[in-house]
Amino acid sequence: MSITEARNQATPSSVVAVAQGLMTRLEEAWNAADGAAFAEPFSANADFVAIRGDLHTGSTAIAEGHQQIFDTIYAGSTVAYRVLQAREIAGGVILAHVRGTIAAPSGPLAGEHAATATVVLVPHGDDYEIAAFHNTLVSG
Repeated sequence: MSITEARNQATPSSVVAVAQGLMTRLEEAWNAADGAAFAEPFSANADFVAIRGDLHTGSTAIAEGHQQIFDTIYAGSTVAYRVLQAREIAGGVILAHVRGTIAAPSGPLAGEHAATATVVLVPHGDDYEIAAFHNTLVSG
């Protein structure tokens, strides 16, 4: 299903498909350790709150920050993203909650850890982009 078809249908399953499609792009970029590709689905003025509470504003800051962690504390790590729920909240804007599972071979989060992200997706032409991503580490 194309993004345009999903937007036109606006059914719960199509909204989840849109969100999962963007999360798959993030997952592929993370697993390739490519900060620029990770930031590509974000809007130019997007906000990203990392699991430790750091705020990064703008796709350039998101790209640079992620490349830095890919090259250092999360070198060799992988992530998997799964949309837990997603719904259209107004005017094509989608609110999604996503579970991310990171496997890090070393560093401050060595091992496997889960996080839950609140993600805001906004229409952008025939596609969507991420306007906000707030990531929270699941403790325990």
